[in-house]
Amino acid sequence: MEWSAYDRTQKTHAPDWYWAVGIIALSIAITAVILNNLLFAALVVISAVSLCVRTLQKPRLIYYALTSRGVRTGKEFDSYQTLESFRVVEVEEALGEPKLLLKAKGLLSPIRIIPLGGAGADAVREFLVQYLQEEELEEPLARKIMEFLGF
Repeated sequence: MEWSAYDRTQKTHAPDWYWAVGIIALSIAITAVILNNLLFAALVVISAVSLCVRTLQKPRLIYYALTSRGVRTGKEFDSYQTLESFRVVEVEEALGEPKLLLKAKGLLSPIRIIPLGGAGADAVREFLVQYLQEEELEEPLARKIMEFLGF
């Protein structure tokens, strides 16, 4: 089973949004300098610049494939031995498009979120249930907040 989907949705920001990010970052950086914390001030400025640059980038079209050996995401490959469980999030729950959540084995392994794009949610579920356990997984709160804020 193969499909392509964009890694994120493109959200356009008004110039006011960039001004707000700049003013907030500058305020925090000035406060950090006043408190004699130059390293934190530099971190805030670099973070704000990289955040603005990231929002200007176009989403990348990524190739996804589910095979009998594992899951391919672009150039990366995860075998089913390294994955613990999965969940297919339907359109109503995902606020836009269906997503595949993959949980890797290990304590510090994040949940991988794959947009299903043109792939059918039911077909993906039927395919993966042969290899992985279906579990009630949730998108990380930080990811939901970032999507809400437009990142």
